[in-house]
Amino acid sequence: MAKKLFVGVDLGGTSMRAGVVTKDGEVLALEKRKTKPELGAKEVVARLAETIKRAVKASDLKMKDIGGIGGGVPGPIDAKKGVIRVAVNLGKDWTNLPLAKLLEKETGVPVYLDNDVRVGAIGEFTHGAGRDVKDMVAVFVGTGIGGGIILDGKLRGGFRGGAGEVGHTFIVGDGFISGNKKSLARDAEWVASRTGMQRAINEAVKAKRKTVVPELIKTVGGGRLTSSVIFEALKQKDKVMIEVIETGQRALGLLAANIVNTIDPEMIVFGGGVTERLGEKYIAPIRKIAYAHFINKQNVNSVKIVPAALKDASGVGGAAVLAKRNL
Repeated sequence: MAKKLFVGVDLGGTSMRAGVVTKDGEVLALEKRKTKPELGAKEVVARLAETIKRAVKASDLKMKDIGGIGGGVPGPIDAKKGVIRVAVNLGKDWTNLPLAKLLEKETGVPVYLDNDVRVGAIGEFTHGAGRDVKDMVAVFVGTGIGGGIILDGKLRGGFRGGAGEVGHTFIVGDGFISGNKKSLARDAEWVASRTGMQRAINEAVKAKRKTVVPELIKTVGGGRLTSSVIFEALKQKDKVMIEVIETGQRALGLLAANIVNTIDPEMIVFGGGVTERLGEKYIAPIRKIAYAHFINKQNVNSVKIVPAALKDASGVGGAAVLAKRNL
């Protein structure tokens, strides 16, 4: 049994997770802690190694029982060498950082890395919402928006390794169509990401519109626009928050339609904090808008547009699968 266990790691700019996962995808233990990128790469790597060890200990195991460690990390990565090329959310000292070697030195276990969104897609495809399909695209909405493309059961990285940057799909405005050069085409990430939502809220506050969001950011979000802040603002029927969410849903609906019209997958899975918190109520309008913009109007309902099943364990589960596949 020992070598049939793996550790999946999900490293983000805000938090890090490490979980011990069986070959069948069962998470035996999950440890989570803040990343604290302001401490620098050396300290964050040490914190990550310690989080891995805590997860193993919580499973009543030792590092020698682990067959491999898989990790999802933000930004471009050289997966073959286990080197992070750049990670804006983690800091400048993460440029060309040999994370795999550093973690192997700390844990004594082989480490395999890939982009965090692609790893999350692997998790949903193998053990989550997409386990019964062959063609799937996973879209994760967070600080930014990224995607993982799986066709015929295989993760597609693209010619230069950049496949899946669906957040930068342009949602074209009327001014752009009419040739108005002063109008800028905006991508889905600009509108629907957490960064985009925060920008829209800031503009509303500047325009002196009434909204409870700034106060909730202080009292509920610890200074950040969290999923809990969004949930509470919607619960209070805050008009600004409702408008921001609806604008994002329209952008994501058009994004989903673009994906289907281009590569025609069986399923699109939406993940990320907002999706996890709001669930089907958040997805339903996205689905409706997407279906309305499919070029092929036959059997539109056969294309499933669903929330992620693994929720915040998508990255950990996918990372464990990454380790398993490389051994």
